[in-house]
Amino acid sequence: MSVRWQQVGSPADVEAPLGDLPAPRRPGLARRWLWLAALVVTVGVYAAQRLVQNPSGELEMWLMLALLGALAVTAVAALVRYRDDQLRATETRAVEALRRDARSTTGSVTVSERPVADGVMLRGLLTYPRGTDTAEDTWSLLVGDDDAPGPRPGDPVAVWWAPGTDVVVARYHRGWADDVRRRARR
Repeated sequence: MSVRWQQVGSPADVEAPLGDLPAPRRPGLARRWLWLAALVVTVGVYAAQRLVQNPSGELEMWLMLALLGALAVTAVAALVRYRDDQLRATETRAVEALRRDARSTTGSVTVSERPVADGVMLRGLLTYPRGTDTAEDTWSLLVGDDDAPGPRPGDPVAVWWAPGTDVVVARYHRGWADDVRRRARR
């Protein structure tokens, strides 16, 4: 499961309609096409290996090592591209499903904090009703020094989910969470 956090500006924005979600970001040019450059280098090294007549043992060894290295880089870069394409397709399907059939509910979070250079890294467990079951998804959120405060342990959050997807949207504002807690105590 993937949890997308939205820290909103006011308590009223938490329960506002979901609206348009941003399309998944496309990986950078180098990340998408590194496999092709590595493949060209691999073919070039292979051609050089075949064209050299009577190579010395040392040259033959270096050409073989270069070929293996270029082939390894090609394989890893191709796997990265494949995984990026899979992730982007999954996120695109999730955004479309949330646009068509988003369902909202209220959930709660557990939180652990870890200070980092520019703020605090929060991570924990998001628990919410999903159909007839209770879903539990792990999440993480980097809250910068200049950002609004993140959720506290046990705070309520507004959750949007769509059947058939593994992506949920969690909205939070501390004022809204305090209001929900006050109403629950009555």
